[in-house]
Amino acid sequence: MLENSSHRQSINQNVSDEQQAQYRAQHDNIGRALGDLLANGADISDPVVQEWVGKHYEFVKQFWVPNRIAYKSLAVTYVMDPAFKATYEAYQPGLAAFVQKAINIWADANLT
Repeated sequence: MLENSSHRQSINQNVSDEQQAQYRAQHDNIGRALGDLLANGADISDPVVQEWVGKHYEFVKQFWVPNRIAYKSLAVTYVMDPAFKATYEAYQPGLAAFVQKAINIWADANLT
């Protein structure tokens, strides 16, 4: 998600290295937590999983504020885009699809 690309660089050109490190740490915390939940057999509708998806949404809101359709569309990229998928799969095999499905539930329940 935070790969070093020219697109990311142009979007974040005014973001300090310290802030970039904070973003990476926040995303890593979320990815590890969701990966652990998946590894321990949690269901996508589990309240703890949904709580972490809410934290993911708050993380995303630092960059833009997606509505339900936009957030669910972002989640599709986690399984369709090789770079996004690799980011999540590095935490736990199957995590990209798990997060995508969990986001769908959370977005339907919390966004318009």
